[in-house]
Amino acid sequence: MINIRLFAQVVGSLLFLEAFLMLTALGVGIYYDETNYFTFGLPIAIALLLAILCRYLGRGAVNKLGRRDGFLILSSTWVIYSLLGMLPFLVGGHLTNVFEAFFESMSGFTTTGASVFTQIDALPHSILWWRSLMHWIGGMGIVFFTVAFLPMLGSGDQQLFSAESTGLKIGKLHPKITTTARWLWSLYLLLTLSCIGAYHFGGMTIFDAVNHGLSTVATGGFSTHQDSIAYFQSSRIEWIATLFMFISSINFALLYLFFVKRRFREVIKDGELRFFFSIISLSVLFTTVILILYHNESLAEALRKATFTVVSLSSTTGFTTENFMLWHPCVLLLTLAISAMGACAGSTSGGIKAVRLLTAYKLALCEFRRMLHPRAVFPLRINNKIITSEVGRTVFVYCAICFFLIFVGTVIYVAMGYTMLDAVSLCITSFSNVGPGIGHQIGPLDAWNTIPDAGLLLSSLLMLAGRLEIFSLMLPFFPDFWKDK
Repeated sequence: MINIRLFAQVVGSLLFLEAFLMLTALGVGIYYDETNYFTFGLPIAIALLLAILCRYLGRGAVNKLGRRDGFLILSSTWVIYSLLGMLPFLVGGHLTNVFEAFFESMSGFTTTGASVFTQIDALPHSILWWRSLMHWIGGMGIVFFTVAFLPMLGSGDQQLFSAESTGLKIGKLHPKITTTARWLWSLYLLLTLSCIGAYHFGGMTIFDAVNHGLSTVATGGFSTHQDSIAYFQSSRIEWIATLFMFISSINFALLYLFFVKRRFREVIKDGELRFFFSIISLSVLFTTVILILYHNESLAEALRKATFTVVSLSSTTGFTTENFMLWHPCVLLLTLAISAMGACAGSTSGGIKAVRLLTAYKLALCEFRRMLHPRAVFPLRINNKIITSEVGRTVFVYCAICFFLIFVGTVIYVAMGYTMLDAVSLCITSFSNVGPGIGHQIGPLDAWNTIPDAGLLLSSLLMLAGRLEIFSLMLPFFPDFWKDK
């Protein structure tokens, strides 16, 4: 039985949080003498009224949160946040199409970074801040933030933690869930401040540095300029972005072990990290060679462009400096592959995740060995831990649903008139929360405003499915979810 009162109470608290986040954007607008206070004033008022209403409906709730309650709160919160998050774009007159506004908001909170804006440089500071802040709060997780700083559910924190981190290899760093969440958020904040400082040192203004710092560590991709990182024309800034995009691609539990516990050997020996680093290194090497052979780039330029592009796409950040659609076609296939893979589980990145691909690879090896030696036992291990058949089944189901959603989305986009390459890339970049298109109609430097409303809604749903790792989003649609037993 769903605990409706407690559901309303938790959602009310989350709405208070969104109202506060919008208040910071209003403050930025006031600081920069932007006089249209209704842009955020009206959305803040709506969020507060809904928050008060939800808290009123949830009065006297039994403080016992079940697993189903956690999944329902999670999926509902992301939709509600995106619906309210689009209001500043509409109220301020920056967008007039509801589907475009919802797409922009969903792209922000899911850290996808795809945008419908064509004149980003002309947007007010408050809107630019709001876009970056959506990335940052969505990077580590909206509900995860609540577990860390608004503890009120007791044992129910475990349910929210499990729902938010479905499929992620986060692990409990401390017996108390709230303490684990606070450690991870503290590390997230420290990494963000370091990134902001590095950007400012690299030549960005403080406003650009703050916004790009929020966007980079969240592996989002929103920029304060239409040309993204290319606007700055600085190789130093590109290398800074590359470094922090890569760090943010790593499991935050490993970052905790590395920076806080200083268990360096354990981090270096992590199977998923090694696998991910190997894929990145080979991809950079391959792309560098292609740029030298087919595009007459110098070694230094080819290495810089290849490293930035590969890390940007594999981390699902989506910053751009080059129109890589002009590169050799084999590089385009590589960009699609690494975009679909994503980075490490437990990071702010999207995609299928490297640990799932590593698990699938080891499962395939085991099957070949069993065919040669039917009576032998070949335990599957990652980091010296045996991977059970249940985990293998979950990985298989996840990948099957993932490819099914991409296939269905591709068919729909092709029916809308897009080429196969564009249709596949739109679905992969949406589901993997990457951002830039890898096609000729919607390329890495193009805005998504030319996509019809139905296409924007489809991509928004794929973004949410990818961010919530499919299961959390789809569970409430199964009849058994609502049954008492």
